[in-house]
Amino acid sequence: MKRFYLHKHTILLVLILSLAAALRLYQLGNIPLGVTHDELGYIYNAYAISQTGSNVFGERFPFLTWMVRDGFPFLPVPIYFSAPFFFFLPLSAFAGRLPAALLGVGDVFLLFLIVKKLFRSDKLALLSGFFLAISPWHLHFSRSAYDPNFALFFYLLAIASFLHEAERKKMPFVSSLSFLFAIFSYRGMSAVFVPLAIILIYYTAVKYRMSKKSLGISIVSICIVTASFLFVVLSLGSSYTQEALFFNDPKIQEAVDKEIREAKGPLWVRRLFLNKPAYIVSKLRENYLRSYSPEFLFLHTEPHKIYSIWSRGRIYFIDIIFIALGIFFLYKLNKRASLIVFSFLLIGGLPGLLGGSPYSARNFFISSSLPILSAGGVICLFLISKRRQMRYVVGVIIIFLYSYSFGSYLFDYYERYSYQFAESWAKSLKDVSFLIQSRGSTYDTVIVANTTFGDVVQYAFYAGIPVETVQTSWRKRGLSSQGGDIFKIRNVVFQPNCERVQNLEARFNALRRTQLLFMHDDCDKKTDPLMKVQDYYGNTVWKVYYEIPRLSLRGALRQAQGKLGDEAIF
Repeated sequence: MKRFYLHKHTILLVLILSLAAALRLYQLGNIPLGVTHDELGYIYNAYAISQTGSNVFGERFPFLTWMVRDGFPFLPVPIYFSAPFFFFLPLSAFAGRLPAALLGVGDVFLLFLIVKKLFRSDKLALLSGFFLAISPWHLHFSRSAYDPNFALFFYLLAIASFLHEAERKKMPFVSSLSFLFAIFSYRGMSAVFVPLAIILIYYTAVKYRMSKKSLGISIVSICIVTASFLFVVLSLGSSYTQEALFFNDPKIQEAVDKEIREAKGPLWVRRLFLNKPAYIVSKLRENYLRSYSPEFLFLHTEPHKIYSIWSRGRIYFIDIIFIALGIFFLYKLNKRASLIVFSFLLIGGLPGLLGGSPYSARNFFISSSLPILSAGGVICLFLISKRRQMRYVVGVIIIFLYSYSFGSYLFDYYERYSYQFAESWAKSLKDVSFLIQSRGSTYDTVIVANTTFGDVVQYAFYAGIPVETVQTSWRKRGLSSQGGDIFKIRNVVFQPNCERVQNLEARFNALRRTQLLFMHDDCDKKTDPLMKVQDYYGNTVWKVYYEIPRLSLRGALRQAQGKLGDEAIF
């Protein structure tokens, strides 16, 4: 009987992991419809390192790398973890997102192990893993190549391995290495690491009655990880700590001075209560609490279109009922273990506290704690319903509510969000890149105006340009007379400034050369384009101009649209 019981739960775990994999791998390369510059920063640098040992700038095996100079640097773990995938797979959105998707499935398994270890309950562990598998927050991110995916996996791996090593009296090697990988996956982990380590050491020391030697080894290992992190921070300075945007905001003092001017009373009283430290504490409190607000979690999330679907929160609205019940149930089930889960939940908001307003990426660690509470709430409701018939009714209602909520999310994600917010994922750059690839060779010169090096990499990504060519374009970049870098790949020129169409026409006519020109809609308002690249709602994103092509541009547009499918709008 016991053997069947264990086998049944193993089958359920396999089914849950299969569901998690199917949800994360289905249409992974096609939806979202484009690839953002930040995603491409990880994908293309990983690809470049796998092919040449250098990033897009030609730097050999760098610790930090960039997509745009003076922008946020990309940490090493996501890039070097993803690079081996390109030994076997061609460059594509699917291959670039595959590591994060697989780690998302791994998150489900690790959460199962953690909950089982803490509460000794297969049912609670399985249900927690299931809720993480269908979590809109977790699902949305694990279908992208963003760094929080990697940090969350190593965060959960560190917790699971630390608990296992403490119980078995083993050296904390795997957990320490996992902590290190988590820290160098995403800067937000830096704010979580120290309190998380303290909580785990205290919990395991009390529960497993660790010896002084084992406790000392755990503390030393955590200190080594901390020292490694501090060494990197001190070596790299502000290039590593840019994520703490709030403290770097020069407008803080301006806001404080304005409050002092507008207040009444003696100057010393105003300065006593209106000062920079008080302002910072107020904002930190606001940032932290808003990360757990009902509006953020259950209603509208955040205005950033890449990370959120406008009509729903980070988790299902019905979770609010089961989270409340789950807090009560977990505390009654195992007081010590429940406090650990509550601690995980509370420290998950620390990156948001330091980084600014609620931001799904910064607060991504919270996404792994909430499913445990929801699972506890569902079990609690079943236990309250003591009659068998009542349990059937409760079960049917819960299954219906979650099925409808889950189906609603999938509909919003695949049939609304992916198309209506496609431009947030740089869909128009994908269209432009395919158009240039399709017929750009029929012109002497193709000019893409008002662009950055990130746009160059977008074109190289879709057009299949060799990495060495991209690295050469960076090395041989020119300087615009108006400021900014000019890049050239074959006959395609990317320049940082807008152009006046009439000036270009005169210049190219004098040289008897043909040209194809792409400019953003806010460039050269006086000259009407011959073609437009539009978003889902018909708003013009790129204007297209051409001069004496050897073949018809309209025919090229038709060919490119045929390649892109019905979603392309020109």
